[in-house]
Amino acid sequence: MSAARKALRVAVFPFRAAWFLILIANFLALSAVTLFFASFVAYGIALAISYTFLPAEWTQALWQWAADLYAQSSWFKAAIIAFFTLLFLPILRFWPARDSVADAAREREITQLNDDLIAARQQEQRRARLRA
Repeated sequence: MSAARKALRVAVFPFRAAWFLILIANFLALSAVTLFFASFVAYGIALAISYTFLPAEWTQALWQWAADLYAQSSWFKAAIIAFFTLLFLPILRFWPARDSVADAAREREITQLNDDLIAARQQEQRRARLRA
């Protein structure tokens, strides 16, 4: 049994090592993405706080730095667009607002049509039973 266990360990070890390397790669990728989004959140908070606590020159310099980086770097531009898209998706879910009265009327109409179809099917089944 000892030889079989050693053979199994030798056969399984490369798969475990590969799995461990995959886990490390996923951890590094997820950490990078998380750090990336956290930096944008921190930068947004810094811009918001700069209006209230920092002198106007510092705030202007911070905004100018962001505008220059946006103009120069396509990565930064893509990240900003992705960040604000993800930021505004919950808002866009409810915009434009739906008319709840019209939605309720549509639901009632659909339910009524469904009930009529069920009643017609049942009536056809009864007629078929009477014929048979």
